[in-house]
Amino acid sequence: MLTKDFYSIIDVELDALIIKYKDDNFIKKHKSAINNQKSYALLIWFLDFYGRISNYSNFITDGDNDSSCDIVFDSLDNQGNKVFYIVQSKWNNVDNSEKETNKDEILKALNDFETILRGEKKSVNEKLKSKLEELDLHLKANGEVKFIFLSLSQYKGGADENIEAFRNNDVKTKFEVIDINRIRVDYIDRKYKKIDPINPLETYQNPEESSVTLEIVQKGGSIKIEKPYEAYMFLLRPKAIWELFKTYNFSLFFKNVRNPLLQSQFNQEIEKTAIEESNLFWYYNNGITAITYLLPEIGKKAEKITVTGLQIINGAQTVYAIYRAYESASPTQRLKMDSEVLVTLRLLKSGGKSFDLNVTRYTNRQNPIQDRDFYANDEIQVSLQNASYQTNVWYEKRRGEFRETPKGVRTMPNLVFANVYLAYHLQDPVSVLKNHTQRFKTDKDLNFISHKDHKDGLYEKIFNSNTSFEDMLCAFYVFDVIFKPLQREFSYSFKTNLYHLLALFKVAFTKYLTAKYGDKINVNRQIVKIYEQGEKEVIIKTFKFLNQFVEKQIEVADNEKKTTERMFKFLFTLSHYQKIYDALEDTEISVKDIDDIVLKDNDDIIEGDKDTEVKSEQE
Repeated sequence: MLTKDFYSIIDVELDALIIKYKDDNFIKKHKSAINNQKSYALLIWFLDFYGRISNYSNFITDGDNDSSCDIVFDSLDNQGNKVFYIVQSKWNNVDNSEKETNKDEILKALNDFETILRGEKKSVNEKLKSKLEELDLHLKANGEVKFIFLSLSQYKGGADENIEAFRNNDVKTKFEVIDINRIRVDYIDRKYKKIDPINPLETYQNPEESSVTLEIVQKGGSIKIEKPYEAYMFLLRPKAIWELFKTYNFSLFFKNVRNPLLQSQFNQEIEKTAIEESNLFWYYNNGITAITYLLPEIGKKAEKITVTGLQIINGAQTVYAIYRAYESASPTQRLKMDSEVLVTLRLLKSGGKSFDLNVTRYTNRQNPIQDRDFYANDEIQVSLQNASYQTNVWYEKRRGEFRETPKGVRTMPNLVFANVYLAYHLQDPVSVLKNHTQRFKTDKDLNFISHKDHKDGLYEKIFNSNTSFEDMLCAFYVFDVIFKPLQREFSYSFKTNLYHLLALFKVAFTKYLTAKYGDKINVNRQIVKIYEQGEKEVIIKTFKFLNQFVEKQIEVADNEKKTTERMFKFLFTLSHYQKIYDALEDTEISVKDIDDIVLKDNDDIIEGDKDTEVKSEQE
């Protein structure tokens, strides 16, 4: 989703809010000042989207002097401590949505915030004056305050030093910039993935860095496993699970391959069972599996335990469904649930990253999980997906995570991106083909297995600090032009020589573009431009040139058997592929060599794919 397209979505929602609240005093007062109205509407939208707060009038203070508005309010965090939130919004037009946030705007906000901290803000309305007096008392009592600058432009860190100077190493003063890129990620999470984004208006603890207290049920003592890794198994009541999620929220599931969905038939069934058939819940439910860095000793009469570094690696749906059921239950229903519902918790001591990953893999084995799913929460996977949101091809890091997609946007599995990137950018089509061949024998995708777990694992080779979504998107666009999708959308048959030609394309097309535009041309960006403008004929011509080039290299005159043998060596032996690569590198390619190629009406995919078409690779 391009930035301007997303901006339009939000802007339409802001216009709807202005119409909805047309009788609001502030909106009527600034009827001719669109900047003020839009900044005000942005705060209403912000409160509703993140905080689920509809009674906005109790929170927003007027911003009469410029196009910014403020929110000043307090809320209890998950530990029961009061936190003050001060939010300033700055609306900007669509052209500025693709530009970096104006540093002067943040400096002005910092100056306003500094004035608020000093209690020196003058000429304010009574509502704001009252809240600032409360804030002053709160700060004197060593309370925490969080400042948020809200903007529909792109913040790239230009004011980080000023923000740090403003905070002045005060652990009780937080500052966060919520820009259009952050809003887009959170909007996609909620609307298209159906999961709740992290709420900047709430404070959550990180269970991986905290000591977590659990109230457990002892029925003659818990079960303890001693070797090879320590583990306990015991029971929890709904209240304990509700308190756990209320405190730590979705950060409980960071290592889980499936974060819970907001709307799920499976979740609804769990909720229904917990309320309506609470005495049968334990029989119907598989329970929860969690890991912890420090496993405590648990006495036979213990009712509370403390664990450090807790992560739920299986049972996220159960936790979230019980939380929702308990949250919405009446006091009487809660009493009934706590007296009848029992949930099994398997608590394992972490055995290191490899052990933890394998436990996650095998505890989720009863569900259809692929190797790539276990890396879905890796930082690099999240980064690639977030970068893809600025395009119309979204990077799917976990199967089925997008429940919907907006018009004009398509999702593509990271396994497709991994293959094209490995072949095109890393110039290793042989590994692509070998991995594909062994996948049908072992059901292992080496692209998503570490070399630490398998000698041929490719994960770190493909996904590292040098991996960029722009490179992946460029490779995919080339792949997409010359590859004919199957009838089922986003499923691809696996053409054996396609990835080799994709790799060679980079060499040939770089020579062509350099000859045409000079050596300063950015090849990747030119390919993206060609694809997105629909001028794909030159890509097809280049592939036709390559197809003919490779055929000449491997063909042995009047010897079909020898030709076939050389084809298989080209496909499966890196040194033989390298020979043709070197031959292409040594070949001078002019603009006319590509432009003068004549295409037939049916030249929508490459020719010469009549060798062997391996079994279709389905999702």
